[in-house]
Amino acid sequence: YFFAEMGYRLGMDKLREYLQAFGLGEHTGIETGDAVGSLPENPKGEDQAPWAAFGQSNQLYTPLQMANYIATLAGGGELNPASLLKSLRSADASTILYSSDTVEPLNTVDIDPQNLKAVLQGMHNLTTQGSLSGYFKDCVVEAGAKTGTAQLGGNKKNNGVFVAFAPYNDPQIAVAIVIEKGDKGAALATTAVGILNAYFTKDEIATAIIGENQLTD
Repeated sequence: YFFAEMGYRLGMDKLREYLQAFGLGEHTGIETGDAVGSLPENPKGEDQAPWAAFGQSNQLYTPLQMANYIATLAGGGELNPASLLKSLRSADASTILYSSDTVEPLNTVDIDPQNLKAVLQGMHNLTTQGSLSGYFKDCVVEAGAKTGTAQLGGNKKNNGVFVAFAPYNDPQIAVAIVIEKGDKGAALATTAVGILNAYFTKDEIATAIIGENQLTD
């Protein structure tokens, strides 16, 4: 009811404005190219904003867009382009020729700090006190998360959607998981915890992350 009411108050135009500001329905900038998906819109004579506000209506986004959206939220509103390349060094490794850290953001969303804190705190509460606390008790870092259920209609089994970021107090990674016919988003929590534990385990960082993501020319 809360999301539907907010959608009703915002209206479709303002809702679309916010969706685009977070990179939804837009190209992410990734080098391989990507699909933009589709933003919700009102059919003639209808107001779909209340439904669009909680994820229904005619909208479609990629998992990468969802991950970038959460990264933008956890990063305080800075929307950065997605990239497969972290950095590029010269042949003798003495000079950094390119670094993703120096790339200009695509957009900076102006978010009231009080509102941002409330959203992130809510995502954190879900993993520590809410329905996901049983899954995240085994997570090596504190995280924030949100479940989603992509309804297909009729008797079709729904798709499961799950987003998360971690660590809660110093976000470094955003995760988006979509499993076809995965049913409820909460069913994906175990997978998310496994990803976060692998990323933040020291041995995994030393071998899988720092050892890769760099090219020499």
